[in-house]
Amino acid sequence: MTELLTSDLTCLPWPFPAGDKTFRYAVNVEPAPRYTPTLAGGWGRHVVDLGLDYVPMMQLKREILAKDPGRVQILPHMIPACWDVMLYLMRQMADSYPETMQLTGQGNRYHWRNALLDIDQHFEMGDLATLPEDPLTFIGCQVPDDILLLTERHDQLWFDAAIVTFAADWSIKFDAGMNFNEIHRPVPGLTSGGITSRAQQFMRHLTTDRIFRRANWTFSAVGSPHRDTSLETRPEWEDDIPNLIADGDYGRVQLRIELEHLIRLPLTGALVFNIHTYMAPLSDIATIPAWAEQLADIITELPADIATYKGIDSYRHHAARWLRTQSSAPAST
Repeated sequence: MTELLTSDLTCLPWPFPAGDKTFRYAVNVEPAPRYTPTLAGGWGRHVVDLGLDYVPMMQLKREILAKDPGRVQILPHMIPACWDVMLYLMRQMADSYPETMQLTGQGNRYHWRNALLDIDQHFEMGDLATLPEDPLTFIGCQVPDDILLLTERHDQLWFDAAIVTFAADWSIKFDAGMNFNEIHRPVPGLTSGGITSRAQQFMRHLTTDRIFRRANWTFSAVGSPHRDTSLETRPEWEDDIPNLIADGDYGRVQLRIELEHLIRLPLTGALVFNIHTYMAPLSDIATIPAWAEQLADIITELPADIATYKGIDSYRHHAARWLRTQSSAPAST
């Protein structure tokens, strides 16, 4: 399996506003793209962030899909939306990284070049014979994000197509074809508190000229930068965190941040829900005392139902004490 680089705090989308010491689920969206400075650097300049480990990340995606093709789910009526999202993301990447990615063409005929992955492809929109694979897989293996496509019917949003290689304890095979409420029902307070309904209303009113983003977070189920903690691979990782806790090795526990972009596609009107997963071990977080203290405050105060849902209730107080101890320790010379 392809190995990915360790975390880079300089581009980490820190998910907590300055001064916050509590966390509750909410419709915390903001306009994108927008550069946001942090104590370590900054993030958010582009809708598609390639990151430092772009090439090995794409190799990893290919490996996961070769082993489990079911990570791509496309209901038949979603093929036009798959073409739409492919062209949309190509334009985003060409605008953001013109030195290595170019899209040219007009009408239905285009030429796409991704020099980082040595891809040079002429294609015609709607003609599957002009691509080496379906358009969602083709573009999904050129962006670090998982891509979910939603459509509207019966006053609901439905997850009808997706390429998901970096799920956090869920399965796209199970969720494909579900509506927005069904998928989010397990999240504490999200549906009962009306948050799911408000989020769905917000997304249904998205227009093609505005992009929004939100950041979500949890602790990973593994003590490494490994992003694929899907239900399909659970036997491979389910003992990882219990072993780290037993050893008191909290520095290897990973803060998992999912940066989500919400987009209305211009040709089909389908909705895109992109998820880019960032990982940072607590040992790195502890090097920025303000982040370490804030994270410790938040996981200490976190209500038990949310902590349980995130899978951290059994060790969050130990992790918080570790963060505070490390962040206040004198730097070694």
